[in-house]
Amino acid sequence: MKLNLGCGYNKVPGYINVDSDPLCEPDVIADLESTLPWDDDSVDEIMLNHVLEHLGEDTKTYLNLWKEFYRILKDGASVLICVPHHRHDNFYHDPTHVRVVTPAGIDLFNQRKNVESIEAGEQATTLGLKLGIDIGVIDVKYDLMPWYEEHLKTTNQPFIPEVMNRYSNACIQIWIKVRTYKPARSQR
Repeated sequence: MKLNLGCGYNKVPGYINVDSDPLCEPDVIADLESTLPWDDDSVDEIMLNHVLEHLGEDTKTYLNLWKEFYRILKDGASVLICVPHHRHDNFYHDPTHVRVVTPAGIDLFNQRKNVESIEAGEQATTLGLKLGIDIGVIDVKYDLMPWYEEHLKTTNQPFIPEVMNRYSNACIQIWIKVRTYKPARSQR
């Protein structure tokens, strides 16, 4: 089973299209900030296309959302995320954007990294261990604004994420793919 959560009017064939707004006529009407109406370990993939930045204004709600994702996802399941880059004006223009979403922020749910951080004596937040979930980032891609894309092609300079994060409006959106690990790797 594959879920397109927060689908709005963008329904994807092969997915169960889910939204809280009945006006967009989703396959399933559900509040994503509540208990999700699927069984434990029943979902192969979740797609969140320009959705996650609208959810979890309250930190507890955001963390519970990730716990719900983990509960319904199978071992090895994917979460495909696309969010506006936090340094692009499009993030700030929409008053319903309540949360910055970054690959590093999602990787705080990665128990393997949590354990490595503890063993190294670091002070990193270990949300995966705290929440009992294990979700790790496995791929990240960036969509640059046309000027930056062209500049990198003509100068043969490699794209450096650190530079992108310094300049507003260089990157329009981030694509993040994560994987679910069950049982959690700290328990194996």
